[in-house]
Amino acid sequence: MTAGAAELAEAIRCGERSPVEVVDEQIAMIERHDPQLNAVVVHRFDEARKEARSAERALTGGTEIGPLHGVPVTVKEALELEGLPFTNGSLLEADRIGTRDAAAVRGLRAAGAIVLGTTNLSEFCCFYDSDNRVYGRTRNPHDPKRTPGGSSGGEAAAVAAGLSPLGLGSDLGSSIRQPAAWCGVFGMKPSRGLVSSAGHAGPSSLPAFRTFASVGPLARSAVDLELGLRAVAIADPAPARPARLPVAMYEDDGLQAVASSCRAAVRRAADALAAEGHEVVAAVPPGMAEVRGAYDLMLGSELALYMPPLVAGREEELSRYGREAFERVRGFSPGMRPYAEAGRELGEIEARAAEWFELHPVALCPTVPVSAPLAAEGIVTIDDEPPRPGGKLTLCTYANALGMPSASVPAGRDEDGLPLAVHVMAARGRDLDVLAVAAELEKALGGALDPAESPRSALSRSA
Repeated sequence: MTAGAAELAEAIRCGERSPVEVVDEQIAMIERHDPQLNAVVVHRFDEARKEARSAERALTGGTEIGPLHGVPVTVKEALELEGLPFTNGSLLEADRIGTRDAAAVRGLRAAGAIVLGTTNLSEFCCFYDSDNRVYGRTRNPHDPKRTPGGSSGGEAAAVAAGLSPLGLGSDLGSSIRQPAAWCGVFGMKPSRGLVSSAGHAGPSSLPAFRTFASVGPLARSAVDLELGLRAVAIADPAPARPARLPVAMYEDDGLQAVASSCRAAVRRAADALAAEGHEVVAAVPPGMAEVRGAYDLMLGSELALYMPPLVAGREEELSRYGREAFERVRGFSPGMRPYAEAGRELGEIEARAAEWFELHPVALCPTVPVSAPLAAEGIVTIDDEPPRPGGKLTLCTYANALGMPSASVPAGRDEDGLPLAVHVMAARGRDLDVLAVAAELEKALGGALDPAESPRSALSRSA
């Protein structure tokens, strides 16, 4: 596996590696392995090489350099980059070209990062697979028959396969953490407001989207996750608390079945934290069902306003997932009162959750209810039980609805060799507490999973 972002940044800073050499190495990795994955769908290799040469000159010119100086990165295609396609995975916007960089991309560039290209997603970022009619399907590097997840699935696959040491995705309901889980890497949804979503495709200016969605990093280590977060954050995150924090552990949220392998991963993680001196208790944050209901109503209301004018008789151009999203909201019109009531209810639960997190500063649960399903099939069964209505990825959406930071942390493999993961969550503003616990779990559970070691890997073992 290639070096991580922090390792590369230090080697470049010390003169042990050249930005030109590093960028060329990552481009070679993409050219070698991405034909099997289809993760990096838009390339800017010529521009990246020019920027690498400029970064090389800056090292000897006395210029102050940033924490990611010369480090190559990739970015989800739903985030605008000047001069690159900005389609949100939809033929409805296939001709759109970015006119400026998204705010978080500007943060990466200001830190010295070099963008190699953009990565695949689901149409409108609306499904937990990364397949669309603009770019096609991305495959999971651990098993090409399986989905990498979505909607930031191209980013998770690229980072997992070593095509990029650091990636930038977006997350409205699990879209960073769930593909990170299925690809065996780290992924973080920051606290509400810590990272700007300006320049994200879709209805990103609507109230619920601005409230629930976050832009955040994906990486192969907790250190790299923090490096990426600091680069894109609009303010310094609050310092991590040094004490061993009490941890609340739960294996399900009462809304969705969870496979035994995912439950066992949480128990292993809880045992590891207890061994490090954390007090671990069984407890579930308040208002799980109410939060999910309000979240669904508010998002459904806004999509019902946004999607019909966008589609406007062009249904035949939608992908399967875009069509499913459109059909779910077409005709949905709950009205202002239910929308406002849902917002009020979330506000009340936020207050209750803040009190709960005073007693339980860290929460630990599965990231996803199953390991990566077969591509195009979705989650069909969970240990032979059909998934329940109301959303299959409820374990993640609680943090979105209440604006809390959370991260998916690799937690070994299941009996088929597929990645498992656990979900670490904390009170709003405690992003570095999440990362501190993620680092402990990385050490205890083994960290990111190399696809070349998977029994059905899409990568050659000589990679």
